Amino acid sequence: MDELKQRVVFALNKLADNDTYQIGVEDLEKTIECLNSDGVAPFLSWLLDTDSEQKSVVRKECIRLMGVLVTILEGIVGPHLGKMVASIVKRLKEPDAVVRDACVETIGVLTSKLSNDQGENDGIFVALVKPLFEALGEQNKQVQAGAALCLAHVIDNTNDPPVSILQRMGCPRPPAQSNLFSAMSSIQEAVKNSDWTTRKAASLSLGEIASSGGSFFSSFKSSCIRSLESCRFDKVKPVRDTVLQALHLGRSLPGHDPPYLQKLDLP
Repeated sequence: MDELKQRVVFALNKLADNDTYQIGVEDLEKTIECLNSDGVAPFLSWLLDTDSEQKSVVRKECIRLMGVLVTILEGIVGPHLGKMVASIVKRLKEPDAVVRDACVETIGVLTSKLSNDQGENDGIFVALVKPLFEALGEQNKQVQAGAALCLAHVIDNTNDPPVSILQRMGCPRPPAQSNLFSAMSSIQEAVKNSDWTTRKAASLSLGEIASSGGSFFSSFKSSCIRSLESCRFDKVKPVRDTVLQALHLGRSLPGHDPPYLQKLDLP
């Protein structure tokens, strides 16, 4: 185990140098391929033992490698899902957008690989979304937006999202207490963000929810349509294209906002 730790730490150090970055990535991916069930827990600990003193590229890669781990060792990483999701939620506080983006992408990988296992779908789905709903209750707007985007990716990457679980977690409750309401509000707010990549990600998330979680999205349809309409003529073409696609998906669904949303000044 000491030899394995030395190899992992040495590879992680390579990530901080542009000249050795790719070598470090390849070394870590090869290490993952050789892991057995006993090696997963310590590997994750070493991978996640990074802090703000590390370069953002290192922190980003450590998040991405969790997706690689799940992809390669899908059958033996299930018991470690809680630890991985907790780490992703923690990283949503990162000031660097590339790390937060990696969190969103990786949660999608975890979902697609683990949540569609027949017989265990609901339990894994809860393990994925429960920490995200809790993160939506934080006062940090950045964390709220990141958790909302992660939640959208979970829904998009689940073959048959158990809407009853979403409803138990977020509805029906007064809007001030509803985490489901917070999720949709955070995504809609992100559509107006000054950073065009954030606007695109938020629009993409609304489109993903529309296409894969119809009953979840339909309750918020009109407010989401208004949010998307507000940036239909965005000056950045990739944003415009994503918005138009999301509008097409959203308008194809039945539904309207619940009464309490219609009274609010949403975008």
